[in-house]
Amino acid sequence: MAEGAPDIAESERLARRWWAIVQERTFESLYDLVHDDIVVVSKLQPGLVVEGRENVVRYMEEIAVNFHEARMTDFHPVDANRIVVEGRLRWMDEERVIRDDPVIWAMEFRDGLLARFVPARTLVEAETLLGARIA
Repeated sequence: MAEGAPDIAESERLARRWWAIVQERTFESLYDLVHDDIVVVSKLQPGLVVEGRENVVRYMEEIAVNFHEARMTDFHPVDANRIVVEGRLRWMDEERVIRDDPVIWAMEFRDGLLARFVPARTLVEAETLLGARIA
C-alpha cells in the first residue's frame, strides 16, 4: 500500500471491484470474482434466487438490458469478508418505467470471491443478513 494511503478492508476492495465491473458492463470479468457456490438474491426480480457461478454471470448479463446505472456511495466493512454497501440503482422495470431507487446490499466473500449478494431494506437488515454488527 502506498505511503499515506488509507487502509481499506479487503471486503471493501473486493466490493469496489465488483461494482466497477458492473458499471463497466464487463461481466465476463465476474468469473474471476465470484465463488462457485455463489448465491444472489435479485433486487430487480423479487423472489428470484440465482445460484452458481455460471448462472450468476449469465443473470448479470441478462439484466444489463434493463440496468442503467449503479452508483455506490457508502461502504461499511464488517470485516475482511463481509460488507454492507449503500447506493442508488437506476433501472427499467417490466412496465418500461425508469426507476431510481436507493439500495443496500449485504455482500459476503469467501476465499476472496463473492459468495453471497443479498439486497436489504435497511442497514440493520443487512447487518442481520451478514450475522454481524457494523462498527
